Amino acid sequence: MSPSPAGTEHRSRWWMLGLLFTVYAFNIVDRHIINILLEPIRLDLDLSDSQAGFLAGFAFAIFYTLMGVPIAALADRYSRTRLITLCSALWSAMTALTGMATGYVSMALTRMGVGIGEAGLTPSANSLIGDLFRPTDRGKAIGIYQSAVPVGTMLAGLIGGFLGPSLGWRMTFILLGAAGMALTLLFWAVFREPARGLLDDASSRPEKNRYSIIETVRHLLRQKSCQYFFPAFALVGLVGSAVNTWTPAYFMRSHEMSLMHMATTIGTIGGIGGAVGMVGGGIIADRLARRDVAAYMQIPAIALLAAIPLFFGVYLAGNAALSAGLLLGPMIVGTAIVVPVLALIQRLVKNNMRAVAVAVFLLVIHLLGMGLGPLAVGMLSDALEPVFGTDSLRYALLSVMPLNLLAVWLFWRARRHVASDLGLASM
Repeated sequence: MSPSPAGTEHRSRWWMLGLLFTVYAFNIVDRHIINILLEPIRLDLDLSDSQAGFLAGFAFAIFYTLMGVPIAALADRYSRTRLITLCSALWSAMTALTGMATGYVSMALTRMGVGIGEAGLTPSANSLIGDLFRPTDRGKAIGIYQSAVPVGTMLAGLIGGFLGPSLGWRMTFILLGAAGMALTLLFWAVFREPARGLLDDASSRPEKNRYSIIETVRHLLRQKSCQYFFPAFALVGLVGSAVNTWTPAYFMRSHEMSLMHMATTIGTIGGIGGAVGMVGGGIIADRLARRDVAAYMQIPAIALLAAIPLFFGVYLAGNAALSAGLLLGPMIVGTAIVVPVLALIQRLVKNNMRAVAVAVFLLVIHLLGMGLGPLAVGMLSDALEPVFGTDSLRYALLSVMPLNLLAVWLFWRARRHVASDLGLASM
């Protein structure tokens, strides 16, 4: 796993990206399978919506975010390949142990373990992508890597939809953990660590070998665009995590879908729509940013604005077919906002800051977003249940949608500062 020679061959780079994509897809399956199986888990363990929201959101998010920064600091100093191998083994083991949970506390502990393991992947992978691809190709490469999110979400739906009813939620978790362990061994045996910084412009190469976490955070805080798009994405994360966690249960309760019907529907729509959005967002970001770097923030603002009315339609529709059909649009435009932001972060920081910078970004959006979103909607659903009955979840989800409007405004404000911040980053 020693660094590969300078000028990594074109074909080898894409194979390595494909392997990172596969590991990330498994990461997302292990993260989101609980959303698909949340109703049977809730009924089996006799949980309230608030408790289920804690398990699906905060229990995972608190350790995912807090451990992400120190693990990323290791990725900026040591072998990212070894870190991903260790982290993948940990989250796969904890996924299997989730299937053996006997109650609320034991499942919370295993979800925390999954969060710790998964915290090390994306910062390390983004750092690797920065060393595998030139700046002009990174948007496309990040888009392909990030498309593992919708693909993993689709697989979680299909796996949960077919294995959940036939084998039960416990065996589904155990089998996923075992498959993850096998993939971990393959990654460890095959992946080649690229040398750092060889494909960067001279201005982006590090002046020294190591930057502390504090130095990286200060570097980000000096840039005005970060002061707007970090909180914007925290709001997006809050709404998005609530939607990802509770939409499966919403279809089962309000539209009386079976587990298999719901899982295959949500999984297919999320996978196709999300993949189009991720890859399309990367390609569009690369092309438009060559003419005007403000496009890194204009794309998220416009895409999110287009998604807002469609999300309202999903939860106000009177039948399952219309609700599911409307979900495709938000999956396309909503996921397209991720890639331009990550591509911008790659350009805003020095090479040896990348992993920590991505981890800080994930800390902000996941601690506030993934941590609070599912829990807040679960608590709202419990509070509204005496009035709305099984439709309480519908109105709890609708109540968080206006937060996206504030995020749109913040992205639009951030666009004014991208050019000057990129000048600062090259000083």
